[in-house]
Amino acid sequence: MAGNPVQTSSPVGGRLNLWPLALVVLMLGFALFGERGMLHMLNLSGHKATLEQELTEIETQNKKLRVEIAALKSDHRYIERIARTELGMVRDDELVFQFAD
Repeated sequence: MAGNPVQTSSPVGGRLNLWPLALVVLMLGFALFGERGMLHMLNLSGHKATLEQELTEIETQNKKLRVEIAALKSDHRYIERIARTELGMVRDDELVFQFAD
């Protein structure tokens, strides 16, 4: 046994086999940057939060409009106030005084 040195197992051609490492790097790249990657999901999450906030604002505005519609259908005082403030209307028996600046 003195003539046979101990041989260590080495890759073919003396190079390391990089295929497993390349496969792992490729998988990590898809996991981070792919169509369903983490960065895309974070971007979508931020967009979802923005849309939810807009939806809340629109729902609040819709509630206010529904209340106004109901008042316009049934509340005569509200209708009169709108006619006076927004349209400048007056009753037939009222006098209007206009003053110059």
